[in-house]
Amino acid sequence: MNKLISLKRRAAASLAAAALLITVPLAGCSKTNDDGSGRNESAVSEVKTKFGDGIAVKSDNYKVSYNVMEYLMNYMVQEYYGSYGSSDFDLSKDLKKQYYDEENKITWYDYFYDQTINYVTRIMVFAEGGKAEGLKLSDEELEQLNQSFEQIESIAAESSMTLEEFIANEYGGKVTKEEVEEIQKMTVLARDYNNYVIDSFKYTDEDYEKQYEENKNEYIVSDYLIYSFAYSENESSGSVKKEVAKENADALANAKNQDEFEEYLEKYLRDNPLNVSLPTSSESSVTEEDFNAGIVAAIDAANNEKVPYNDSNECYRWIFSEDRKENDIVVIDENSAYNVILVTKPSYRDESPTRNIRHILVQFGTEDDADAKAKESADKIYQEWKSGDKTEETFAQLANKYSEDPGSNTNGGLYENVTEGYMVEAFNDWMFDSSRKVGDSAIVKTEIGYHIMYYPGPGLTAWQVNVDNDLRQKDIGEEYEKMKDKYKVEFDEDALKEIVIKTSESSTGSAAESE
Repeated sequence: MNKLISLKRRAAASLAAAALLITVPLAGCSKTNDDGSGRNESAVSEVKTKFGDGIAVKSDNYKVSYNVMEYLMNYMVQEYYGSYGSSDFDLSKDLKKQYYDEENKITWYDYFYDQTINYVTRIMVFAEGGKAEGLKLSDEELEQLNQSFEQIESIAAESSMTLEEFIANEYGGKVTKEEVEEIQKMTVLARDYNNYVIDSFKYTDEDYEKQYEENKNEYIVSDYLIYSFAYSENESSGSVKKEVAKENADALANAKNQDEFEEYLEKYLRDNPLNVSLPTSSESSVTEEDFNAGIVAAIDAANNEKVPYNDSNECYRWIFSEDRKENDIVVIDENSAYNVILVTKPSYRDESPTRNIRHILVQFGTEDDADAKAKESADKIYQEWKSGDKTEETFAQLANKYSEDPGSNTNGGLYENVTEGYMVEAFNDWMFDSSRKVGDSAIVKTEIGYHIMYYPGPGLTAWQVNVDNDLRQKDIGEEYEKMKDKYKVEFDEDALKEIVIKTSESSTGSAAESE
């Protein structure tokens, strides 16, 4: 497996994934006034708010300015546009005149406004909960926030921009470094409390079984092979006629098991080389090795394992039918192709084991001797742990202090319920070694650096992980609704409706001005 470490998606992803939403884009090189406060008075919002001082949102202990709300809404627009392009809306035109849902008269401006309101409400509610619980940001978290500012200060300085110029160039509007620092701290505290609440939920095996039995289709999976013989009913040059595709599909459907399916598919592909994807379009440069690799890749692509339940089309409905048996095979005409499907393992719940792991990552630098320096640092940290009490608790403390993995260096280097194959090869092989015992430790080298490993023990089975995530999502959702009633968040909607979306044609000014 040749991939970097995949970060585990927490059940709290709805908040945690956005917890540092504004950390990187905004930290910058702001001008300071004479009193050294860091606030640039020229950036104070000109929009009058009912709460005064440019404040557009407030709760008992927290405030968010109009400036920050305008930035957040523009950030969400830009992120969406960067991901999906102009297929949904035209960023050079007024979003208030483009419909997200025309039937209900909901514009794209309305959509992003609601997204921003919901996002900020969630942050403030969880921040209030964290404050009430007595949570505080750790020194490591404060240092990470400080480093994010230093990084962007450097980028802004290279572009000869002030903070205000940098923000206006990217998103429009006005916001100060001081405002960003405050919303960042609030956001991280909200993330921490969100995770604190989620981690407090406890479930038994009976809870898992009950959730599974009541929602089986949410958790079952299936293994199958599928190969599609595409056809065209037109007489265009190079197209495969429908009757020819059907003949090939029927021949493959004579297979009685996986071996026969793969054997016939290999023969078919060798006899029909144009159906084999090759690394180059130049036939003269294609080697036999390339051709064989293309066939292997096609057969691998036909194999589908642990595919979740789906009933969106006829093929899936056949695969997940209750009466499906091992080695059932069928030809289904769908989407201009004859799809040959062989079920190798009908609907089941995935009992694969998972494991928990703690690690401290020392990344490779860019120096010529980067490997040696990273190894030296890893050895030093490892020895620091081994010279102490060698407990999981002290390992977690060192992970928070030293680890360069942003996905785990605030929670003691912990990844829970990791499935086999989810991590890079060397990392995966160490944690899933059959001889692995609780308390084992070692240094493992991967493509990105050296990992000091600590094995705390096994996790849940694969199906239980999915059930556990769903239970936590449900419970955190219910808890959030209670918290919204307890910690009220007030918005100055009249002021917020004045938020200007930066268009693709203008760094400042309203969208309407670009029309």
